[in-house]
Amino acid sequence: MILGHYASALLPYSKFKKYPFWILLLCANVPEFFWLLLAFLGIEPVFPSSLFDATFQNLQVHMTYSHNLVPAFIQAGIVGLVIHFIYKDRTFSIWCGFLTLLHVLCDLIVGFEHQLLGEDSSVVSLNSYSHFPHGAILIEFLFSFACIFWYVRKEKESGSPVSKRKLVLLLLIFGIGILMWLPNATIPMKALLPF
Repeated sequence: MILGHYASALLPYSKFKKYPFWILLLCANVPEFFWLLLAFLGIEPVFPSSLFDATFQNLQVHMTYSHNLVPAFIQAGIVGLVIHFIYKDRTFSIWCGFLTLLHVLCDLIVGFEHQLLGEDSSVVSLNSYSHFPHGAILIEFLFSFACIFWYVRKEKESGSPVSKRKLVLLLLIFGIGILMWLPNATIPMKALLPF
C-alpha cells in the first residue's frame, strides 16, 4: 500500500483528538520510513533503482527488516513503548503500535513479497503487486474509503460530524492519490511522461 497506510491513521483519530494527528500518521508509516532508510543505506536495495524504470510488477525489493512479519511485531512493540514513554497513555500507545503492525498486515495483502522473518523463511504475503497489481491498487482504494467512512461514522457518533467539504476532500485526496498509480502498475513512469 501507499496512501492506504495514511488512511489507517483515521481509524483511532476520533478517540484521540487530544494528541497530534501527525503522530498517528507517523506510527502508521514507521515500516515505510524504516525501509527508506535501509534502502538508502543499501541494506534493502530496490531494483530497478530508478523510479522512472519501475512498475509495480517489475520492482524487486527484499524488505527483510522493515516489512517482514516478525520484525513488524518488534517495530510495533518499540513504537508502543516509545509512545507510552512520551504520552503515558496506554490505550493511545497500543493504538500507535497497532498502526505500525497494521502497515505490514495490509502490505501482506496489497504489496510486495514478504516473509515471516528472513529472505529464506516462509512467504506470508500475496505478492499482489507482482501477481495482480491493478487489483491490488483497487483493494487499497477500497480499504482507504472504508477507513474514511469509519472515521466519518465515529465522528458523527461523538457529536462532531464531518463536514461535506472535508469528506469530499478526503475522498478526492485518497481516491485520486491511489487511482493515479493504476497506469504505473504495469507501465514504467518514463513511458507515461510526455518528455
